[in-house]
Amino acid sequence: MKKFAPILFSIAAVVFGIIFVVVGIRTLATKDLYDSNVTATIVDIEEEWQTATDPDEADHLEKTAYVDYEINGQKYEHVLSPVQDDNFNVGDTVELLYQSKDPTKISGQNITSGGIAFIAVGAIVAVGGCISTLRIFIRKR
Repeated sequence: MKKFAPILFSIAAVVFGIIFVVVGIRTLATKDLYDSNVTATIVDIEEEWQTATDPDEADHLEKTAYVDYEINGQKYEHVLSPVQDDNFNVGDTVELLYQSKDPTKISGQNITSGGIAFIAVGAIVAVGGCISTLRIFIRKR
């Protein structure tokens, strides 16, 4: 099994890299669906301590924000979880994107950067896996 470990690792890197690239492309493909902006108001924030399952991690406070927004006179509520920004307070406003065909589907403003990040990381991992695989096969000759 030890002699197959390097090739298995290389192939796994290629597979995971491709998966990341596909997720990034799908994310970028759906960004056009979120075609409208809305300002939502934070109406409640819940805080809960999460116990770390890994001994190398620390317990941490996880925040969930509840936001209300209005589109064409219709009021909606959405849950933002987990909230990364410690500066969120009840009454603050946040800018969100929503689908004009279905205003219940909302997203943060960073769809494009998230998709690009997935593609970049996936490409680096996949190329690294390909190079590693080629080096293994060249050495065996």
